Amino acid sequence: MKFLKVLLTLLIIYPLFFASSISANTISPAINRVRLAQGQRSIASLDFQNSQNMDLEIVATPYAYNPKTDEISSDKEDIFLRVDTDTFNVKRDEKINIKYEIIPISNLSNGTYFNIIALTPVIENQDIQINASISQLIILDIVDTDNDVKGIVTTDYSTNIQLVNRGIPFLTPLRLKYSITNASNYVLTPQGRIDVFNEKNTYKPTYIYVNKEEQHLYPEEVLEDNIQINSWHISDIFTKRIVLAQITNGLDSNSQSIEVEIRSYIIEIAIILTLLLLSIILFKYVIQKKTKEKESIQTGSKQKKKKQTNRVKKSSG
Repeated sequence: MKFLKVLLTLLIIYPLFFASSISANTISPAINRVRLAQGQRSIASLDFQNSQNMDLEIVATPYAYNPKTDEISSDKEDIFLRVDTDTFNVKRDEKINIKYEIIPISNLSNGTYFNIIALTPVIENQDIQINASISQLIILDIVDTDNDVKGIVTTDYSTNIQLVNRGIPFLTPLRLKYSITNASNYVLTPQGRIDVFNEKNTYKPTYIYVNKEEQHLYPEEVLEDNIQINSWHISDIFTKRIVLAQITNGLDSNSQSIEVEIRSYIIEIAIILTLLLLSIILFKYVIQKKTKEKESIQTGSKQKKKKQTNRVKKSSG
């Protein structure tokens, strides 16, 4: 499969050269998103405005487009667009409407697919150059027939929250990691919120908003991020904390709810108190033993001196 790589800015292919003949021209709308049920087709159009001081001949060519790699392909198996007339003559300052047909490929799975229509000027005595084009991006969402009215619906994504480190109260932060996996064929824009609070609700929860940059999640991709929570409350030591996430896929109103419990520090406190108590008992035992040993030594020394004194008295008598 032959790929042509081009630079895309704001999802429109802008000209890299031949600027004098095409750069001032416009195409609208720049993006056309269409939802079709399996087996359906649709007619769409775009407007091309010739802002040059000369007449233009342009060629309209459909291509498959991969938004992850910014690659386009002329492989017919990936192209779902058809333009009946591929060459147009546009007078200067004229706007024309170009119609095209969206015909999903047979047996195309539910999902999101991308094509572009490139409008390329015909330069005399030169080959047609795709990188001299401006283009419209067509986003096609294929849905089940039952969901044609409801819109795009998918539950083929999963959210996971991992406890990385519980932290030490008032010393080191709580660390979490969330990951969202797109198992569908649609392009998702996951969003949502993660709340962290204790089970007795003794203070206001900490809110973490997911994917604030609205990053797109393509099929089989995983969105991951690490979370660090520095705030501590004295009640966190004695009561467990709850991590509650509500995540949507950006396509429908359905959401996933994930809950993780973080146990309290009562066990650690009990262990510390037990060790402290044992240390105190051991310390007292050692002190008492040393005291008894010292008293025993002193008593033995006195008895020894007394015996020596008695011997001296006997020998002198």
